[in-house]
Amino acid sequence: MTVGTGLEPMMRLLTAVDELAGEGVLADVFVQSGSNTEFRPRFCRHEALVPLEHFEELVRDAELVICHAGAGTAIQVLRAGKTAVMMPRRKHLAEVVDDHQLELVGALAEAGRVVAAYTPEELRPAIIEARRRATTASATEPPRMLALVRAALEDVTR
Repeated sequence: MTVGTGLEPMMRLLTAVDELAGEGVLADVFVQSGSNTEFRPRFCRHEALVPLEHFEELVRDAELVICHAGAGTAIQVLRAGKTAVMMPRRKHLAEVVDDHQLELVGALAEAGRVVAAYTPEELRPAIIEARRRATTASATEPPRMLALVRAALEDVTR
């Protein structure tokens, strides 16, 4: 599970994942909580930041990836052939400067590449759906989706 490496916290996703781990919905959860958070999990292993090579390994080996909708994270998830549960950061919650992650999640969910969860309450059914899809997911790199993510990232950084 990751909220990326940005400075804005995303406590609603971090807390929801820790609670689901405590309920037994998730097991053996590793959380990358980002660089500016007071997150102290009760039920998950945790590091604020991990080196890129280790992050890639964690994603590749994960049974399930739950993440924010950062373009860099999306690229890593798609390259690994994972169908992630993806929650966009929201401007009105001070998690990001604008709502560009909504567009990325919408496009990826519409293409069937991620399962969207817009609120913590939507995580449990999204996890069930992502696990269902994982049994049939392809591990090939989807070039069209990677191009979409790259374009979204370029659009945001202009």
